Amino acid sequence: MFPKPLDIETRARAKINLHLEVLNRRPDGYHNIFSLMARVGLHDLLKLGCDLNRRSAGGLDLTLRTDGGDFARIIEETPLETNLIVRAIRAYCTRVGLSGAVHVAIEKNIPAGAGLGGGSSDAGAVLNALNERLGLLSREELMAMGSRLGADVPFCMTGGAAFCEGTGDKITRVDCRFRHHVLIAHNGTHVNTAEAYRSLNRTNYPQRSREELERTRREITSRCMTGDAGALSSVARNDFERPVFERHESLARVKLVLIEGGADLAAMTGSGSAVFGLFRDRTSMERTAASLSAQGVWSGQTEFM
Repeated sequence: MFPKPLDIETRARAKINLHLEVLNRRPDGYHNIFSLMARVGLHDLLKLGCDLNRRSAGGLDLTLRTDGGDFARIIEETPLETNLIVRAIRAYCTRVGLSGAVHVAIEKNIPAGAGLGGGSSDAGAVLNALNERLGLLSREELMAMGSRLGADVPFCMTGGAAFCEGTGDKITRVDCRFRHHVLIAHNGTHVNTAEAYRSLNRTNYPQRSREELERTRREITSRCMTGDAGALSSVARNDFERPVFERHESLARVKLVLIEGGADLAAMTGSGSAVFGLFRDRTSMERTAASLSAQGVWSGQTEFM
C-alpha cells in the first residue's frame, strides 16, 4: 500500500556544459556529442501531492500550477501535456501501472530554452523522487525512461560532473574539483536548437578521431582534478558558440562582460542562450552581476553541486 496522500518535495538543479563538441549526425537524425556537464545549485522547486493506486482501472489526473520564481511564465505558457514534468509523471505511472491523481506546484527559477537543462532537470527530479519513494523500477529502467524523455535527462538524474556521449545517454562520472562561484547570465535571446544544429553542418562522419577525443578527455580530466578553470579554458570549447554568436551578437557581448569581470572561464552552455562564468572571487562575481543587471540582463549566482 502507498502512503495516502503521498507528498513529495524535490529540487531540480540546472546543468552547464563546460565542454561541448558535436561530432556527427546519426542515421536517426540525432547527433552524437562529446560533452562535460556539471550540475549547479540554481534550481526549480517542485512539490507533488500524489493519491495513487496500483493496478486500478482508473486514469491519471494531472495538474500543474506555478508557485512563484523568476520564470513562472514559462510554465503558464506551455501546454500541459507537452510539459516534461507531466510527461515524466505519466510515463512513470503508466510503466508501473499506477492511476489516481498527481498535483504539482513548481517554483520556476531556471530559464527555459537556455541550455541549462531546465525542463530536463524537472523531469529527472520527478522520476528520481517518485522512484525513491515508491521503489518500483530499477535504476537502469529509470534511466532508460529518462533517456526517452530527452537527451539531457539522464545526466540531470545523475548530477555531479560527467562526460556525456552518444546522444547524452552514455555517462561517465568525473572527479571535478572546481571551487569557483558560478554566474549564469541570460538576456532573453531565443536560440532555435534545430537551427543551431543545422548551422554546424555535421555529416555522418565524426569530426575527430577516437584518439583525439581520448586525448581531450585526459586533458579535461586533469584540469578538473586540479580545479584549474583557467587551464580548462585552453582546452574546453562549445561548438555552438561561433554560429550562435554570429547570429546573436548580444550573447557574445554577455560573454565579454563575464571575461572582463574576472571569470577564469566563460562560455555559452548547450546551444544557448545562457552564458556562464566561473569566478574564484565572490566580490568579482557580484560586481559582474551588478554590471549585467544595469544592462538589463538577468543573472543567477550559484555554485557547483
